[in-house]
Amino acid sequence: MASGELLERCRDAVAAGLRLGGDEIEVFGQTVDSVSATVEKDDLQISKSRFETSFGIRAFVGRRVGFASTNDASRLDAACSDAVALAKISPADSHNVLPEPESADPIGGLFDPAADVFEAADAVQRTVEILDRVGVIDRRVIVNDAWFDAERVAAAVANSRGLAAHELGSLFTYGLVATAREGETVSSFDFQFGAARTVAGIDIETPTARACESALASLGAERGESFVGPVLLSPQAVADLIVGPILFQLSARNVLRGRSRWKNAIGTTVAVPDLHLVDDGREPDGVATGAFDREGVPRRRLALIEGGALRFFLHNAYSAHAMGEENTGHAAGSARSVPSIGPTNLSILPGEGSVDDLLAEVEQGLLVRRFSGNANPISGDFSGAVKSAQLIRNGKLDRAVSGTLIAGNVFDALSTLSAISADREKVYNYTLPSLRLENVSVTAEG
Repeated sequence: MASGELLERCRDAVAAGLRLGGDEIEVFGQTVDSVSATVEKDDLQISKSRFETSFGIRAFVGRRVGFASTNDASRLDAACSDAVALAKISPADSHNVLPEPESADPIGGLFDPAADVFEAADAVQRTVEILDRVGVIDRRVIVNDAWFDAERVAAAVANSRGLAAHELGSLFTYGLVATAREGETVSSFDFQFGAARTVAGIDIETPTARACESALASLGAERGESFVGPVLLSPQAVADLIVGPILFQLSARNVLRGRSRWKNAIGTTVAVPDLHLVDDGREPDGVATGAFDREGVPRRRLALIEGGALRFFLHNAYSAHAMGEENTGHAAGSARSVPSIGPTNLSILPGEGSVDDLLAEVEQGLLVRRFSGNANPISGDFSGAVKSAQLIRNGKLDRAVSGTLIAGNVFDALSTLSAISADREKVYNYTLPSLRLENVSVTAEG
């Protein structure tokens, strides 16, 4: 369903919801048209296609809210009736509000017309390219899993206050999980991800090369060393360990519940001065780029942490009203649920120096490409195993290690981290550098 047609269906449903007894109505519609292919253990397994249109209806009766969803456009009136009925028996909350209409400037390049003729066979071909590329790089590398997904997504939202917005986007995502084998020795696995908004922007080579390099680097891993000192996190490890606890603090939902340790920290220092964290819902070619959020509020670029100081929380309409703050356009979710709060294209801005430069300053340390463990989002305490790790000795990468644990505190690490790399990588909807943490407990097991 085209985005313009989707918007008309949403408007019709708003009118139906009002007729059926709602004081205010919001309808969010989404059509997903996708093709994909997957590989398991170096063998093409399946290709599939999906086409689905869904609608989510929020009905407000006073300050009571009911929600219903359907993937059958012919049942929109029935879904509206359900939402109104649920609203009438729900508890009231003075902060249940809809956003006022606000124009969202369209984003150029969000949809590639070439996506209209991209078929399942093309997804298969791109997935086979991953296998072929791995074979060229090194025959010791095994592709455990690989995939290629192509999506065309139409989104529209309308509410009874006159808000109306729609857009169409294309997105191509792909990645692989690879290990290396030499004789009886098998490496740790490595995961790499890629994404593009256009067919021309698809880059199979870069994530494939990174996965092969990492898998090969961990061949022949031996027992590590125990020490307290610097740990250099790859962008993937930063996503594994650092991003989750930060986002937990930044969600206004957690601030309202008293669970964010930063609830009273706006304007205060929460990290080293070199750390800058930005969320940009309008980033060109971003995985989560769009003109408006789940509630139809325009997205924008927002400096969340600037020079180490906290500047903003992430808000949707509910939290902004509850806290008396500006709605930042971070309502998240699909047509199957009520709006939540979430980031769009989150970036840690680049620092200075290459990864080699960051390594050169370390006498004894550890490079961590993946982290498998727990990071408590409230306390910040973390502990777990490192994967695809190498010792750093006298400024250079030394041997690969296995059976090694790290422990520390995320928020202490943000206040003491000693370096941010200039080069960055995309990990899903995050763009992240490597980070060098200090005073991390490293323990070699066995």
